Amino acid sequence: MDVPVLTDFIEGLKIFFSSKRLKWLTLVFVIGAILITIWERLVFQFSILTGLAALTGGIFPVYFMLAAFVSLIGLSRFVADDESYFNSAVMTVVWFVVSGIVLLGFLLVLRPLFNLIFIGVAFLGWIGFQSYFATRTSLSYAEAVVIEDRSWLVRGLYAFIYFFNYVIIIGGFIVSVILNPSVFLQAAFFFALFGALLAVGFNFLNGMILVAERNKSTASSITFLGFFISAYSAYFMYNVLKPFDGSLDPISLAISLFFILYTMSAIGRTLSSRADLETRWKLSRELAATATYFLATGFMFIDAMFTVLVLDPSLAGAVGDAVKLIVFPFVALVMELVFIRRSRKAPTEEPVTTEVPTTEEGEISEQEDVPEEPEEVEMGEEDSSEGSDEIGEPEDDEESSSSEPF
Repeated sequence: MDVPVLTDFIEGLKIFFSSKRLKWLTLVFVIGAILITIWERLVFQFSILTGLAALTGGIFPVYFMLAAFVSLIGLSRFVADDESYFNSAVMTVVWFVVSGIVLLGFLLVLRPLFNLIFIGVAFLGWIGFQSYFATRTSLSYAEAVVIEDRSWLVRGLYAFIYFFNYVIIIGGFIVSVILNPSVFLQAAFFFALFGALLAVGFNFLNGMILVAERNKSTASSITFLGFFISAYSAYFMYNVLKPFDGSLDPISLAISLFFILYTMSAIGRTLSSRADLETRWKLSRELAATATYFLATGFMFIDAMFTVLVLDPSLAGAVGDAVKLIVFPFVALVMELVFIRRSRKAPTEEPVTTEVPTTEEGEISEQEDVPEEPEEVEMGEEDSSEGSDEIGEPEDDEESSSSEPF
């Protein structure tokens, strides 16, 4: 049985496996994500390994940053080969050496530029990427199940989901505090409280918009978007309030991997939708993949550094989720307003209806298929006696050319 949501998810990921070059880049990304996660746990327990972890984990985002730049100028064949995995491995070793040198230059000489690229672009950019595509995907899922009925039962369902969102947000915050009472009145507690207030504020504004759109087709999209943002916020609050565990947590790793694949799938669907458009803005698959991997590994690397360098232990491993808790409702509100504005746009041209002539019997007469009859010429009284016969086609060309008129 074909499940549209699952099918779209898989189709979006296929673009990252459409060639040997992209498969190799994806393999390097997976290896980098695993190594960064392992180093984060090791350094949290053994801080003496901080320098080695920074060099080992930082090479991957620098590598993908350089690969994205090379792909931008159309030279992705020098990053990975499209014919041989062995050649791709050799190229990757060379690029890793270059990436290590660039990373050392960033850390030792160009620290402000390092902070700008990795914190300002990669870390915050990946969070913005995730919030944008998550909101857009939520709206698209809601449009797929748009409810056209405007009965009191449907409006009651909208109202139930709206109030249930408050239960998700407030209940998620209370349950998370009960499960982790040690974070009470610490930095993580206030971050989670602020995020919960933002989520409540978004749900309130979303409800006002829902009331204004209650009789339109956008109502279902607005309702389900509020539910998705409430669920996201509850999950992020739980991550912020739970104490960081230095061991490898399979559940947390699986959820983190899901969010990465979720964003990759959305990017893949975006590229596929623009493939046949007549536009100057063309984004190659190699550039899309390397830029995505740069943002993802850069986010993971900076988040791991925050885990080690953060002053308050309650925020260890939770800085990224705390920022997501703040950014997601804001991006969702902006995209929701854009979505409503686009839905209200009237068509630029109204369809022009042309009247089709009909015969006396009521049958449609088409001008293309039915030849026009010659117009009757009214003749005077003197000519009518002579030209009373109907004009017919001559039997042959020779006779018609030599015959005289009546």
